[in-house]
This record gives sequence, C-alpha cells and structure tokens, in this order.
Amino acid sequence: MRLLNSDIFYIGLGCFIISFLICKLMVLVHLSDNPNHRSIHIKTNPTGGGLGIIAALGFSLILINTFIPEVPLSKDLPYFLVCAIIISFLGVLDDIFEIRGIHKSIIIFFVSISAVILTGPVTSLPGFYSSINLPYLAGLIGSVLWIFVCINGINFMDGANGLMASFMFLASSSLTIIAFILGAVTTMIMGLTLCFSLLGLLPFNFGNNSKIFAGDTGSLLTGFIFSLSALLLVKETDNLDLLYVGPLLILPFLSDIFITMLGRVRLGGSFFSAHKSHLYQALIAQSISHTRVSLAYLAAGIFFSSLTIFCVIKEIRISMWILLISIVLAASVRYFIKRDIMLKHISKGL
Repeated sequence: MRLLNSDIFYIGLGCFIISFLICKLMVLVHLSDNPNHRSIHIKTNPTGGGLGIIAALGFSLILINTFIPEVPLSKDLPYFLVCAIIISFLGVLDDIFEIRGIHKSIIIFFVSISAVILTGPVTSLPGFYSSINLPYLAGLIGSVLWIFVCINGINFMDGANGLMASFMFLASSSLTIIAFILGAVTTMIMGLTLCFSLLGLLPFNFGNNSKIFAGDTGSLLTGFIFSLSALLLVKETDNLDLLYVGPLLILPFLSDIFITMLGRVRLGGSFFSAHKSHLYQALIAQSISHTRVSLAYLAAGIFFSSLTIFCVIKEIRISMWILLISIVLAASVRYFIKRDIMLKHISKGL
C-alpha cells in the first residue's frame, strides 16, 4: 500500500479545510432550517453543513487520483460515489422541501440495495464459537438492512447540537484507525474523508449555541459512508470476523434507535412519523444542555471504540459473545437512564 503518513495528513487536512470553509460560507448565507414538530430547537438555524462532507469526499478522491494514482482503491468506488450523490441530493431536497418519511425511506432502500450488490452481501456471521453460513438471500437482506438502518438511524440522531457530528467523528476515526492497521485502503480513505469533514463542521455545530446544522444532507450521507465503509472493511480484508466492527463503533446510537422504535411499535406508533422519543431528546427535555448530552454519548462511544480497536490490535476474535454482551450493556444503560427520567417526570406531576 503506497500511502505514506504525509499523504494521509494532507488528505485529512484538505478535507478539513474544504469542509470548514463551506460550513463558514453556509453560516454567512444563512440557509435556514425551520423547526418542526420533531425538533427540539425553537429558533431557525442555518443548515447545509452536510455540503462540506460532499465537497470533502470529492476533493479527497481528486487529490488521490492526481498525486498518488497508484493507490489501490476499489474499482467499484465510482459507483459508490453515484450512490453517495443520490443520497446527498435526497438530503438536499429533504432539507428544502421536507420529503415524506415513507418516500425518503423507499429511495434509501433502493440505494442500499445498489450498494450491497456492488460490495457483495455478507455470506456468513461470526457466531459464538464459529462462523454461521448464510443463504445468499439472508445475507443480502441483512446487508441492505445494515446500510438502511445506519442511514435512517444517524439521521434520527441528528437533533442535538454536535451530537451526530461529534459521535460519528469518533466512530469514523476509529474505523479509519482499524482500516489503517489492517491495510484496507479504500475503507481508510472513506473513513478519513468522513472524520475530517465532520471535524470541519464541529466548530460551527458543537455547543449550546450552534451556528449551523448538518441537515439531512450531512446526516444521510454520513450514515451511508460509514455503513458502506464498515462492509468494505470486511471485503478488503477478507475477514468476516470484522463484521461486527461497524455495529460496535456506533452501538450507543443503535441501542437508542432500536429500543425507541420497538417502544413506538408497541404503542402503535409509526416508523416514519416524526417524534421526540429518543433518549437524547428526553435528556434535553429535562433541561440538560446539548453539550452535556453530546459529551455523554461521546463518552459511551469512546468506550466501545476503545474496546473494538483493542480487539483488532490484540487479534481477539470479535464474536457474537462480544457483540451480545456489548448490546446488553448499552441497552441496560439506556434503559436505566430513561427510567430515571420517567420517574422524575412522574414525581414532578404528583
């Protein structure tokens, strides 16, 4: 792999500068996001921070193709970029026109299928003690659902200042480190681009007085790039034991998403309707600042990222045991925090 540390530094620096400048421009242009019934904000803020991610992705690939063309990137990368452009365009339209959830999900579903057909579906799962072979259709459905859930889920979690950007910066940075260790070049480039473009957004997005939102443009594209990169890691290394790396890195998000969705289905709610049922929304409703909420998720992310990187470095097989124990831990923490909020709410009403 001809990719020197200096190359990595300049690619990352370029992504950061492009993203930072575009976010600064969007703050000045003030393309506003009007709060709706799902929002926890009460005033309009500039949106379009996600445009920096799009520009940084394109810039990094042009830079690599121009100065280090011998880097062995995936031959399917142009097709992945087409999928990314479709997702980005969908995000832009949703930021402007607020597309209905069902229509947005249909488009995301077809993009997810296209991406999985290009990468190839998962063929087996790391079990408790050995691998579990999957029929083609089961692997296809599971792989599509992974991308679909990531895109929608990360979009759901983009509601508090800095929450999505800071957490996904950590997750994509961790994925980049793992890919670098294992020599997965395309995965590393995509992760590197994502984490530095999010870093360019963070100065304007993090904190209680956010100056710009990532918008659906940013959150949808972030979910797509991360989920696709996690699948590419398995393909590039030809190591199915790395299949759970992606889910582990964003487990605090996934546990909140799945428990919230299950609760809504149990109460007769819709997957596609707007709501304020996520844990971060409940915490902010209790007058906990956006910054503290984002830092809490970030702390949980640091734990699971450290665990995952440790397993990779020490060549510990990331089996279903590790995934299951991690899920139970994340879900339990989420349950007890939400339960404490509900008890406080009940006591205030008495």
